[in-house]
Amino acid sequence: MEEKGIRILLVDDHDLVLQGLKRIIECSLPEVKNICTASSGCEAVALILSQRFDLYVLDLELPDMSGLDVIASIREKDPGARIIINTMHEEIWFIKNLIQCDVDGILFKSVDSARISEAIRRVLEGGTYYCPYAERVRAQMKHSDEHKREELTLRELDVLKRISEGKSTQEIAQELCLSTNTVDTHRRHLLEKLDARNVADLVMTAISRGIIPIRKR
Repeated sequence: MEEKGIRILLVDDHDLVLQGLKRIIECSLPEVKNICTASSGCEAVALILSQRFDLYVLDLELPDMSGLDVIASIREKDPGARIIINTMHEEIWFIKNLIQCDVDGILFKSVDSARISEAIRRVLEGGTYYCPYAERVRAQMKHSDEHKREELTLRELDVLKRISEGKSTQEIAQELCLSTNTVDTHRRHLLEKLDARNVADLVMTAISRGIIPIRKR
């Protein structure tokens, strides 16, 4: 019978790194019952397809394929997989790319063993873990995205105000002397910028952010 417990896959082309990570996990996380290792992308993919893992810890620089392709294989089999990237690269563009891949953790190979254990435990519990520098980059990206979404043009504000008044596309087009296609384009941009799912969500989001006032009956 297969032994139950947490299963982790470690992927790195340096055996010293693999054995070091494995030793850290064995000593600090006794609940982990199975640790598999892979030193190439192909070896990792074969394991991913044949077994279930609760966590994947991998480097993106592999000798035979991109780590991004390994992530794609993981996501294809298990869209909700927990993934930590363990890398030596600390360049801002590299960190931004990792964050956009929606990984659950970013570790630099220069960190001490206590942080590695903390990161693995936190991600296994359903959280995220980013080294301080990566966390600052993520916060800056989030702030930039939020600011960009809230930058509405005057015309978009005109359309938004009329949408909140319950007016149809045709009515808005007539009042603003625009084509219905143009109004629909503004509507789509508003949904994207305010990250709204539909018109009702759009209006509620705009009100909650103080972009438009609450209508008084």
